[in-house]
Amino acid sequence: LALLGKPFILLSFIGIMCHVRIAVGTNTTAPKILMERLGMGLDDAAFATSLYFIFRTAGCFLGSFILRKMSPKSFFGISVVMMLIAMAGLFIFHDKTMIYVCIGLIGFGNSNVFSVVFSQALLYLPGKKNEVSGLMIMGLFGGTVFPLAMGVASDAMGQSGAVAVMTVGVLYLLFYTFRIKK
Repeated sequence: LALLGKPFILLSFIGIMCHVRIAVGTNTTAPKILMERLGMGLDDAAFATSLYFIFRTAGCFLGSFILRKMSPKSFFGISVVMMLIAMAGLFIFHDKTMIYVCIGLIGFGNSNVFSVVFSQALLYLPGKKNEVSGLMIMGLFGGTVFPLAMGVASDAMGQSGAVAVMTVGVLYLLFYTFRIKK
């Protein structure tokens, strides 16, 4: 835990937490958005979770090729901008196709966040790879505390409240983009 005293390691730890916030949040919120805005039943709206994972899987696969040709910082920045556009879309769209596009963008954009943040943290302290690795994995668990905030926000504002909590995570990742080394 002493590693959290190093500013970049702390930023990376929070970045991992934001990654989990976005992943868990999308899985729980996307079907509810479809139900709230389009009156879909749970069985039909549950496809949104599958759609997220389809695009996340595609993003992981393609990311392994893209990261060979593009710097992690550039790819991370593009991924975060995709998620930011998608979050804005989730606030404004009431059309099933557009909501699905937003969910797909979030899945693709969030697919390589963990790997880039994790590798950046390891590169920052190469002599403490085991400790940094353990701390970043703890960040995965730490990100699970945000569904409570999303629930409170969605009770107060509908599903847009939950999207707002996820958007804060995306904005943090945008901030983190500028801290990544080339």
